[in-house]
Amino acid sequence: MARAPAPRAIRLGGRHIVPGQAACVRIRLSGTATDASAVPAWAAVGETAGPRVAVIAALRGHETAAARAAEALAATCDPHRLAGSLVVVPVFRLGGRFAPALRPSPAWRLPGDAGGDRRRRNAFTMYSEVVVGASAVIVLREPAAGRRGLPLVRTNLNEPRARRAALASGAAVALPLPAPAGSVAAAAAQAGALAFEAQAGPSGDFDDAAPAILYLVEGLLRALGLREERGGDGREPAGSDRDGPARPLRRPTPPLQPALIRRTVSVRAAAGGFLVDAAAAPGTAVRRGAVLARIAGPAQGELTPALAPLSGIVLEAPARAVARRGAPLFVLAQLQPGAQRPPFSPKPRRKTLDGKQRVGWAERIALPDLGVARLKAKIDTGARTSALHVAGLKIVGTSRGSGRRPVLEFTIPRAYGRRAAHTAVQAVAREYVVVRESSGHSERRPVIETSLQLGAITRRIRLTLTDRADMLFPMLIGRTALGNDFSIDPARRYLT
Repeated sequence: MARAPAPRAIRLGGRHIVPGQAACVRIRLSGTATDASAVPAWAAVGETAGPRVAVIAALRGHETAAARAAEALAATCDPHRLAGSLVVVPVFRLGGRFAPALRPSPAWRLPGDAGGDRRRRNAFTMYSEVVVGASAVIVLREPAAGRRGLPLVRTNLNEPRARRAALASGAAVALPLPAPAGSVAAAAAQAGALAFEAQAGPSGDFDDAAPAILYLVEGLLRALGLREERGGDGREPAGSDRDGPARPLRRPTPPLQPALIRRTVSVRAAAGGFLVDAAAAPGTAVRRGAVLARIAGPAQGELTPALAPLSGIVLEAPARAVARRGAPLFVLAQLQPGAQRPPFSPKPRRKTLDGKQRVGWAERIALPDLGVARLKAKIDTGARTSALHVAGLKIVGTSRGSGRRPVLEFTIPRAYGRRAAHTAVQAVAREYVVVRESSGHSERRPVIETSLQLGAITRRIRLTLTDRADMLFPMLIGRTALGNDFSIDPARRYLT
């Protein structure tokens, strides 16, 4: 009868860690005199034999969500549930933006050189401590600031073990991992280890990338045979001397099996300005030539569309309402010929907050009484009364009854940027008010009452009629129309 292999202890940062033990250590770099300037790392060795996996984050020194995900992984990992050993480095390069110095140091090129300058010696130290001896190396990443992205895994898709692990990770898509000289992927291949990159950004139900990154790395650990399981209470694992309290993160709902992607294309902004219609969210399937977004210049001139150069899936999209000329807006993934769209559909963002309807600073609304089924509106809490852009406003009669109010006839644009109008609409003017604009100009406007449908809420509002042809949005929703039924997120748009 064959005997099961015995678990093996590991050595990290000058410390010997035996099976069943977890410890927080510090990897001393060249020229560091105190432990405070060393790289903190966490290691755990299981009580049964298995692979050795290294998880590193903040490779560029400023990925805060990736570093938080790595810390949460270390805080919730129990060595008694591991089959193998796990090494976690939340901040791989302290010389980046996490450093106390104002000027970050240049990036390391692995594997470095033990006889080179200080930067090469530090790179060799991290390579020999973390990468050498590992069966797999997982790098945690996140999109650039102000961007949203799908959960994805990059690896060598031509390697069967790596491809199987990527498909079982729970990512939306699996992409090939480039391995330029000096990168972690190239260094891992040189050391005989599999290389992975787990990347996720705010998307779906989550406004934070850390829970999605944590879910991906946990899926990869299970697929690699480490059998890592989160503790039921989310507390610090037994046998750990990690400093500080545990901070478990909420996990996202797992998508289905990812699709293999071979090619990605970046769509850059042809002009600088404001994004007035960014309809392609991460996970959206688009056709070639589809409008991904429209950019309005600072002078509110002609709209510049951003078109999809191919048919595929949106991997990354902007989360901010501004665009800089030449900057990347979207990242599209091209599916293989004959392949189906990956069965991933990001869940809509949480629509309610404290029992209130959650809306962004711009929304699509409806005015059923006026025959308008879809219209873009800007949410403006600085304005008291709502305003609607109309054309051809005139008085065509008076209402019946004792009030004898004027009956107005006008037309409403079908959509922003188009001059075509609806059939003439009639409404009774309840009163006339004088509105003073921010520029100091005063205007006498008629006020009508109509129904407003915003998300799941429909209510009667008072609306002033004016000429807003030079504005980005044909309608402005003031605070009296919102009342206490809505919660406004000024960083989001089109949440309803």
